[in-house]
Amino acid sequence: MKQFLALVAIASGCRSEVEGPRDADLSPDAAQHVDARTDAGIDTDLGTFDAELDDATGDDSDAASPDAGQETLAAQYPGDEGLGSDPAVVWFEDFEGGTLAAIGARYDQVRDNGRMTLISDTPSGSGHAISMRAGGSEQAVDLYKQLADSDEWFVRWYARYEPGGQWHHSGMWFGGYNPASRWPSPNAGRRPGGTDRFSIAVEPVFDGPIGKRFDFYNYWMGMHSWMQEPINDDGTAYWGNALVHRNGFTVDEGNWVCMEAHVRLNSAPSGAGGAILEVWKRDELVERFDEHGPMGYWIRDKFCPEAADGRECLDYADTADTILDLRLRSAPELRLNAFWPQNYVTEASQWTLDFDQLVVATRRVGCAR
Repeated sequence: MKQFLALVAIASGCRSEVEGPRDADLSPDAAQHVDARTDAGIDTDLGTFDAELDDATGDDSDAASPDAGQETLAAQYPGDEGLGSDPAVVWFEDFEGGTLAAIGARYDQVRDNGRMTLISDTPSGSGHAISMRAGGSEQAVDLYKQLADSDEWFVRWYARYEPGGQWHHSGMWFGGYNPASRWPSPNAGRRPGGTDRFSIAVEPVFDGPIGKRFDFYNYWMGMHSWMQEPINDDGTAYWGNALVHRNGFTVDEGNWVCMEAHVRLNSAPSGAGGAILEVWKRDELVERFDEHGPMGYWIRDKFCPEAADGRECLDYADTADTILDLRLRSAPELRLNAFWPQNYVTEASQWTLDFDQLVVATRRVGCAR
């Protein structure tokens, strides 16, 4: 075991991010639409991270998670040693399983075709991480695991993005299917109905003044369309909704970054009560959504909280008088059960995304100590 320390731009009605997760019923080409970033005049030249998110965003709020002040799981297991055996841990992957074949045998779906390798350049400097190289003839390189049903997950991972990469869907995806599925079926371009599926993704979504920016890219029953008048049945009306829009939430290309997302599902199918959505970077809470706030406003398929400072929000700023609807399901049978780290690149060139120390748990994990 290793000793571990890991837009939609509204311009002539165009959507800035191409969709492209694979669908069991759709080819990759059928699951995409045209990238409008260039047409919308969005700058695609990007750079690096300011480690102090509050300094970069100007946000000095005291927002805290419900478990703020509680010891994280990682703090109890220095170097992540023994973390995988904690009863709160649903899934643990440190890529120390010996071979790619042995690691892949633990998953329900592996898309490799020679594009996955084990590397020794890890966040801790010892052991192994996995490297996924996608693009060209192999657009999709990923791991997928069906896990036991749950109503709450904390998902922690370490990621490193190759500098200059042209990412399509490259990051951590997780969520739920009803019935549970042994393979991903994101149904690109279609809004979930509330009984069938939802997905949470954290990945590079926008360009910004100090670098490529992470954001959510979520599908759920309350999501909004990029169209003014959505056409629900043609498979192009709904692309993942971004929710954070912070210039300081940068990808930090070329560097390992510790990320964590938290989802608690709405307790009653009839409303959003009890639901929580949070994301941390390097143990700093970036954004938290619940039934009480924050207040924000919608710009087509982008929800802009009051603290948003991304151009895609500020150029079209409105009165912050709305709370994000986190009604993720309308049936209690729809639960968290899908785990899908992926690198999906549709460019002719190839780009590498590295992962390490993947944890799914029922309480806050935190960055490795």
